[in-house]
Amino acid sequence: MTARIEELNRHLTRHPECRAVAWQEKVLVLLLRQRRCHSDDQELQGAIREALALIGYADPVKGQGIRVLSIDGGGTRGLVALQVLKQLEEESGKPVHQMFDYVCGVSTGAVLAFTLGLGQISVGECEEMYRRFGSDVFRQNPLVGTVKMGWSHAYYNSATWEGILREKMGSEMLIKTARTPSCPKVAAVSAVVNWGTSPKPFIFRNYTHAPGSVSRYAGGTGHRLWQAVRASSAAPGYFQEFRLHNDIHQDGGLLLNNPCALAVHECRLLWPGSPFQCVVSLGTGRYDSGKKSAATSTSLRSKISNVISSATDTEGVHTLLDDLLPVDVYFRFNPLISAYVPLDESRAECLDQLRDDTELYLQRNRPKLQRLSGILRAERGALRTAGDWLRESTWLLRHRWS
Repeated sequence: MTARIEELNRHLTRHPECRAVAWQEKVLVLLLRQRRCHSDDQELQGAIREALALIGYADPVKGQGIRVLSIDGGGTRGLVALQVLKQLEEESGKPVHQMFDYVCGVSTGAVLAFTLGLGQISVGECEEMYRRFGSDVFRQNPLVGTVKMGWSHAYYNSATWEGILREKMGSEMLIKTARTPSCPKVAAVSAVVNWGTSPKPFIFRNYTHAPGSVSRYAGGTGHRLWQAVRASSAAPGYFQEFRLHNDIHQDGGLLLNNPCALAVHECRLLWPGSPFQCVVSLGTGRYDSGKKSAATSTSLRSKISNVISSATDTEGVHTLLDDLLPVDVYFRFNPLISAYVPLDESRAECLDQLRDDTELYLQRNRPKLQRLSGILRAERGALRTAGDWLRESTWLLRHRWS
């Protein structure tokens, strides 16, 4: 049985258009039955979970509703999001991969989503690794960096970044992570720049949607973990664009630096009948000097900087979701920082100041954090769990005779 399901997985990976046929031909019914009958066979269970993910089946959420985590882009300022998650772990007593059903990130947020959601390491380990990332990747002689900018449009060594990602993320295919029962649905967002006249969002997923549930966003599961993060973090001017098959990927932050609305859309397709228990959106810090310039016109450099800042703004999505989602469901954490911190900042004193600013922000927002922790601790009741089992049993029985 395991060998047959593994062959099915290989076939569905090579020919994703067959998912609808597998659904119609009761393959899904067979898989769910085998999962019930052979619950002690871990190898078979892993193969079944991958097959279900490839077909587009999603198990019911483990909490009272869908729990979503979205992490913005921002380079080494990702330390801000890590500080928030560290406090959440301490308050709730759970690691990130157990707190959330769906984790989505862009650029530096994709790094965190994959290491915490798929790698399932602690926030403390992730913070230590993150600081090493900064010192190893964002270290460049200014003269060499300037020459590289003119030659390859990348200030830093993209090969070094790829080597670190291969080492830390590994070469496992995205869909293979669905074999782990505690693994949440995880996504990384990039921008494909060679589809038409404008960039298009692309989602690297470890799941697929059910036949008939069509996402607004293109995406795929047949890529390696390091490739997904490399594509999502290919920030123009910092790293070279990333070529994957016939597509050219750049940093997803160019289009969706705050991917929270995208995450909500994907979750509605995955669990159409479930309410949202909480939607948590993490920023990487915002800076506003508050000073009015005396200049009567702007330089070309300022104009370009303003265009980039507008394109990567995260607060517009926040304002929209804040209006649409209930107060006890939607939570946004994005501290105002005391000094401007560029994406490639690696000096220890600057990163320490960033951490201190975040800790002060969290102290001021402690009631909000505690309220969120209480919501995240609320598990699915026995009655709802029994209802899920009964619905699946009824569905299997109905399809057995149809």
